[in-house]
Amino acid sequence: MNFIKLLIFFSFGFTACNNVEVMSDKTETISYKPTQCSEPWDETEYFANPNLSREERFKLYLKNNGIVNLLEFKNTKDDNVNCTACNCPSSDTFSFKLSQTDYVKILTIEPFKTFFKK
Repeated sequence: MNFIKLLIFFSFGFTACNNVEVMSDKTETISYKPTQCSEPWDETEYFANPNLSREERFKLYLKNNGIVNLLEFKNTKDDNVNCTACNCPSSDTFSFKLSQTDYVKILTIEPFKTFFKK
């Protein structure tokens, strides 16, 4: 019986430690205004499923590059018309938070590597 109590005690202890690690991971906020149609998630391979929205293709692109935990993701649209070329800014602004680990990772992939270059 004491063995079972001891096992339960250690189980809760290890779970609590894991939760502390997750809670202590700092997050970074990303705000990115993509172009109208010249982003990596606008390429042919991401149009395999024509029912995916641009926002879903964006998330799929990040997932394919190892970034899956987007926190507080939102897409804010504005009414500004800048120009109609593919390299002009779109009306979207993608904002989200990432863990510190994923933030470091996102800075190594395009277009973020260039966009956040200091």
